[in-house]
Amino acid sequence: MSSQPNPTPIRLDAETLRTLVHHGVGLFGSRRMAPPDPLFETLKRDYRPGALLGLPSDDWQGWLAELAAHPLTMGGPLGRLTQDFKLTLPELFVLTLCGEIEDSHLLNLAIATLQSPSEGARPGIHLVCALMADLFDEDVTPTRLIQHPLLRLGALRVEGEGPLPLRQLRMSAELWAVFTGHPQAWQGSMFLSNPHPAQVSSQLREQLPQLARLVRDGVARGIVLRGGQAATRLAAVALAEALGLRPLAAPRATWQQDRALALACRYAGWLPVLSVTLGAGERLDLAQHEWLTPLVVCCGQDGAIDAEGMVEIDLPGPTRAERQQLWRDYLGDALDSRVLAECALLDGAVIGELASQAKVDAARRDEAIGLQHLIRARSQRGCDRLRLLAQPVPHQVDREALVLSAALTRQFDQLIARCRRREALWEGLGTTLVGAPSPGVRALFSGDSGTGKTLAAAHLATELGAPLYRLDLAAVMNKYIGETEKNLGLLLDEAAANDVILLMDEADALFGQRSDGDGNGERFANMLTNFLLTRIEAHPGIVLLTSNSRNRIDPAFTRRLDAVLEFPLPGFDERLAIWRTHLGSRTPGDELAGLLASYCELPGGFVRNAVLNAAAREPGGVDRPLSAAGLVIALREEYRKLGRAMPANLAQVES
Repeated sequence: MSSQPNPTPIRLDAETLRTLVHHGVGLFGSRRMAPPDPLFETLKRDYRPGALLGLPSDDWQGWLAELAAHPLTMGGPLGRLTQDFKLTLPELFVLTLCGEIEDSHLLNLAIATLQSPSEGARPGIHLVCALMADLFDEDVTPTRLIQHPLLRLGALRVEGEGPLPLRQLRMSAELWAVFTGHPQAWQGSMFLSNPHPAQVSSQLREQLPQLARLVRDGVARGIVLRGGQAATRLAAVALAEALGLRPLAAPRATWQQDRALALACRYAGWLPVLSVTLGAGERLDLAQHEWLTPLVVCCGQDGAIDAEGMVEIDLPGPTRAERQQLWRDYLGDALDSRVLAECALLDGAVIGELASQAKVDAARRDEAIGLQHLIRARSQRGCDRLRLLAQPVPHQVDREALVLSAALTRQFDQLIARCRRREALWEGLGTTLVGAPSPGVRALFSGDSGTGKTLAAAHLATELGAPLYRLDLAAVMNKYIGETEKNLGLLLDEAAANDVILLMDEADALFGQRSDGDGNGERFANMLTNFLLTRIEAHPGIVLLTSNSRNRIDPAFTRRLDAVLEFPLPGFDERLAIWRTHLGSRTPGDELAGLLASYCELPGGFVRNAVLNAAAREPGGVDRPLSAAGLVIALREEYRKLGRAMPANLAQVES
């Protein structure tokens, strides 16, 4: 048969290789064991490759001769692996042996018996070399064996200590499942689901064919996607679809430590997706990592990816029209999709999640879906990550609760309008502006304590229906160089992904005057300020800073502010309105409120404290007015805290 001019190809598959391995180990054991062990006779008898191959010979050497005389073909993942690495039959035998150890109890017993008294059921390197010499007449030494590409790429790995012959070869069960056509998600990984088609922005859809072509042609080893977590994963799924692969979210540590994962992705048709968190100056080192499959890395704006052949993409967000269509698709006409698209600059994936959460919230309360459900959904999304570095300010502050002077009210209304139109503001303007559009808004609220700066920030968030988070300086600042920048970068990335409003109280602690000192502390402070100036200027969201004096803010940052609002001490009209809004139904009368406003020049924050303390001293129903004496006593305490004497006229009010 071997003399035929065009011999018929013989097709191998995983089942044939399994049978070949079991029979070969049985044959080897029956030759080596004295007295004969029935286990090896069972392997020889029950596993007969000749029957599967359709070969007339009935002995090992005859089978090898027939296989050598015919072209061998193999399909599936093992066939592609064989073709990629030009694997010989002995190499396939060793590969299958190491894989089948994870599946076959009989093979475990046989290998353990052959290696006794050494412990371990996985094949030792000395045993593998002996099997290749005895069954295939292959002279392979341990040092040559471990230089095989399959070991370098992680298909097999060496385990154990001591001399090389005593160590063992191992293949992960997950990789063997891939090679045998039964793939399952890698341990610690998960498959990503396909998104709503409209969630992918038109700009990204236009780039996908070109990106897929670069990857397919081997021009790009992978793609780095920069943006929010939800947006980058959405883009990774869309790219996987364009490549005809299945996206697999894999932990960074697993990818870097388990080289077999890359092989599994190549032969299972998976696109590995790594989500990494990098701070300013940090890098993900992939330069020393060899992989044979496309790779997607999802990360924020900071940090660097150290690997050749990676193409970086700053993800474009959906246009206002696309956001409006998404809101309409998810919520119908229940809410004004135009207003939602204008006020919240969110990615398609985030819009889908928020709409789903809002529907669940409305159904749980047995209510028709409304803006309040969406606001609650926005306040909850991403809060676990934002809370690590900032604290939510959940107050809903209506216009009536915010008392400002007429001039400041006009400025504040202009700021609200700027925030509402921050994306459309650039339309139709000159090329200098249109060339570098930025939807970010940066505003400084300056003024004495208690003048309403934080209250104004909460009202702005209420007007825009956006969550408000106050920066926690204690959580952000770190004694280790680089950690503070990392924390701030992560905070800004998360705030941008969820389009939340950031409130930085006492901003002069972060944006104070830079010094000319040469000490390490001064240099570090200056570097931190420079980093913040750059990052906040590029931030696409709304950032509010408060300070007791604008003069404490670095002039370099003041030039980058879109609005500076001075919160002066309130005049009589404002003070009267403040007393009225705080006293509510428990007011002791408009005349007394007027007297308090006339003689007490404290701003609203102190009035708030005084009213609450007076109410604590005089418990009663909502219709029971607070007494003048109680209010004055509470005011005296506020003056005492300030280290000032209470005006004498207020003592007359008490009497």
